[in-house]
Amino acid sequence: MAEFPLLKMINIDGRQTPFAFPQHNTLSEGYKETGEENPLPTKDKSLEARLSSIENKLDNVMSGNAVNTNVTGKINVNDIDKLLSNQNKIINVMQSDKLIFGVHWDKKSSPDLTRIDDAEGLVAEVGVNGDLVRNDFDRMPIYSEMREVEDEYGNKFIRIPKFYIQKSSGKNHLIKRISKTRYPGFYLPKVFWDFGNNKELDYFDFGKYNASLGGGDKLESKPNKQPLVRQNIVNFRTYAQNNNDEELKGYQQLDIHAIDVLQTLFTVEFATLNSQSIMSGFTSGPYAEAHVITVAKTDTNEAIVANATANTFVVGQSIGLGTSRGGQQIAEARLLLEIKEYDDDNKALVFDGEKIDTEVDNYVYSNGWISGFSADIASSSGSIESNTGGKYPCSYRGIENPWGSIYQWIDGININDHKSWIANNADDYASNVFASPYEKTDYKNAEANGYVAEMGYDSSNPFVEIPIKATGAGTATYYADNYYQVAGQRIALFGGRWNAGAAAGLWFWGLSASSAYTHVGSGGRLLKKAF
Repeated sequence: MAEFPLLKMINIDGRQTPFAFPQHNTLSEGYKETGEENPLPTKDKSLEARLSSIENKLDNVMSGNAVNTNVTGKINVNDIDKLLSNQNKIINVMQSDKLIFGVHWDKKSSPDLTRIDDAEGLVAEVGVNGDLVRNDFDRMPIYSEMREVEDEYGNKFIRIPKFYIQKSSGKNHLIKRISKTRYPGFYLPKVFWDFGNNKELDYFDFGKYNASLGGGDKLESKPNKQPLVRQNIVNFRTYAQNNNDEELKGYQQLDIHAIDVLQTLFTVEFATLNSQSIMSGFTSGPYAEAHVITVAKTDTNEAIVANATANTFVVGQSIGLGTSRGGQQIAEARLLLEIKEYDDDNKALVFDGEKIDTEVDNYVYSNGWISGFSADIASSSGSIESNTGGKYPCSYRGIENPWGSIYQWIDGININDHKSWIANNADDYASNVFASPYEKTDYKNAEANGYVAEMGYDSSNPFVEIPIKATGAGTATYYADNYYQVAGQRIALFGGRWNAGAAAGLWFWGLSASSAYTHVGSGGRLLKKAF
């Protein structure tokens, strides 16, 4: 191995003189001349910054080989071990496919989880508008690979890379782990499986927006669109499949397997079952019998309502007007542009679109939020204007309204008298089917409405978690989301809509509707597998 310095003889005024050319240590071959074939290495500034931060922390707690008690007072040796562990994590990021990120829950009332494995010590924060926040998962495998993509139709998706999940559930524990490596006990979510060719898929595309309807009755995922509502799950399934042709395949509506991916990614990242403690989402929009027109107007873009009613709305949301609440008979999905004074007792809600006539006691109410708001959010996850209060929508890693705004149909699951039946292949999806290729889970769903205290676990179908206990929990305990059910043949609604309040969230399940059900607050989402 060559030692420093490397000298070359050069001719200076007729004399041979030794000269040290620019050179640097290659580690593997010693010092070599710097040049095109041996360029200077570049620094990983982000890695250097993280290592410097850890080094500074260690300097603060150590003096020579002893603990600096003047700085720390009383210190736990485990704290130093954690710092060293974090440093090793950063250094070993080149082996990122082997990393495991996990959480552990003791199944007590607190929804907060403990980070385990390579998630230990990581921090995840959410932002508002243009705020930049710390989220260590932005640089971790799987999460850092999630990105926005666009298909041939102009639909926008969030591409989620293939990964594997492990779940373990017992009387006093729940463990969830994810990794890009399939360790023993891990399973592959079915959205990453090609049933026709019996092979794994590298990714799937999760609709970025609540779905709208485009030409040819094709379900869309596009910005600046009002969400499609008042269509049943069967129609949504058809509209999604209408995107498939001889060359483009893999289109379907949101299903139970994609929800498993979403729930698991979020839970591991934020280490909580209370999703609304991270972001409320649009879940406190006005939708009340008392919200009515107080002054009639003709040929207008204003709805005159009582001051108290006006104060429940916010500029930027969408509204509807009807002769019945939610009926949309007068106007639907109008963007609220301004709220201004009208007289001492009333305010005017100013909306876009064609002018209309209004009458006293016509209803004014929320509609789903128009798509595209996440363009104003700088952080990987967060909300516009506020993460609390329920007046504004949220985005999870580019996926708008993972909960709130509107209910979302979930395919691949049918319910018959509180028993869930699951299908794996989207080609087999059909409502009201309770036989093969659908398979029954080995537990019975909860038979009472309420906040969720416990989810069912079927080791043969670990991807489906439906409430089995909905008593003894509340808005900030256990899963902190609500559950609705009715006996008989039912389909699944997920997430909660604009007025669900604290009931909404990542664990909200509505299993009370039939396959023919429609509502102004119920819609869906487009997916595409990697065919």
